[in-house]
Amino acid sequence: MAATIYLSAAAIDQLTAAQRTLAEHVTSSATGYCLRCRLVGPCPTNEQAAATFTGYGRLPRRTPGATRPQLINARRLTASPDPAAGLTRRYQP
Repeated sequence: MAATIYLSAAAIDQLTAAQRTLAEHVTSSATGYCLRCRLVGPCPTNEQAAATFTGYGRLPRRTPGATRPQLINARRLTASPDPAAGLTRRYQP
């Protein structure tokens, strides 16, 4: 028999705020840094929000693609400054 657990309005507000924080402080898959505060991730703000969910025995909702995995091993392209080179592009490490 499964038990039903009800959360107070205050607990729901805390979980909502923690969810918003997790959505903002995402660790990039490409760089390993928090996209919001630019610290090596997971940042302390992310850790605190995750601890809120742990305290209530809940899991946060995940947003697919939030960590921007498509940027892993991506390189920035720049246009060649030489007008004689035309529209060619070169890799910039």
